[in-house]
Amino acid sequence: MIIQSLISGMAIGGIYALLAVAFLLTYRVAGVLNFAQAQFVMLGAFVASSVAAISGIPLLVAAFAGVGLAALVGVLMERVTYRPLRNKPHASMIISTVAVGIVIEQAAHLIWGPDPRTLGSLVPNISLDILGARVSTVSLFLIVVSVLLIIGLNLLLTKTRLGRQMQATAIDADTAQLMGVRTGRMVVLAFVISTGLAGAAGVLVAPMFSVTVSVGVLIALKAFAACVIGGFGNLTGAAIAAFGLGIVENLAGSFIGSDSKDLIAFALMIVFLLVRPQGIFGSKVGEKL
Repeated sequence: MIIQSLISGMAIGGIYALLAVAFLLTYRVAGVLNFAQAQFVMLGAFVASSVAAISGIPLLVAAFAGVGLAALVGVLMERVTYRPLRNKPHASMIISTVAVGIVIEQAAHLIWGPDPRTLGSLVPNISLDILGARVSTVSLFLIVVSVLLIIGLNLLLTKTRLGRQMQATAIDADTAQLMGVRTGRMVVLAFVISTGLAGAAGVLVAPMFSVTVSVGVLIALKAFAACVIGGFGNLTGAAIAAFGLGIVENLAGSFIGSDSKDLIAFALMIVFLLVRPQGIFGSKVGEKL
């Protein structure tokens, strides 16, 4: 029972981790919290389910289509909303992300309608016996893919010239620009990666839930809670906190009751805001991603 809850918790925690990293990437590089991430989760899931429904299209192609379109809309979002407002008050940019989310949600209503859709898993759903517990291959797949994506992003940021340029933009965009870094491109890249990760989260979580316009809302809220718990200055720390949050809420759901899962997540966020607002792994502004 405990092993099954741990693995299931890590699986949903991996989804939270992808969204938490997506939140922090645009926050650190572009200086804006993208509160439309929930809608990018929904967009990735809807596009993938629609493409998968076309006869002869492999599920993997449909998954990449969902991720790709989410990333493309992220580019449009940067051009249409962020760029014209980047020198405006921070509140203006936050409001613009909320507006983008509403536009995407309403567009999804018009295109796909109110009826839920389904999307199959990229791997067969087989139950495995691990130390006496029945564990789904889908859960293991979610854990592996989310960990690999986060490790890949971390390697991009720390081991490549492009990643170092993104970090320089995050630390001091003006100085980075004087050093020859094309900070505008780094911001676009941050939007592409973050919205692409949100789309990937939608594709991965869709087999667990019905695909609706609200499929990403609670996931994004819990990912934001993980950002607060892990600390806004550390991508890896936020990802670790997201996995931990998934495990804690799943254990609470198993031993206390399913109604307690959402309560645990947001109660922890409030506690950290009161006791340790910088989070577990929080770092001062100006430190590396």
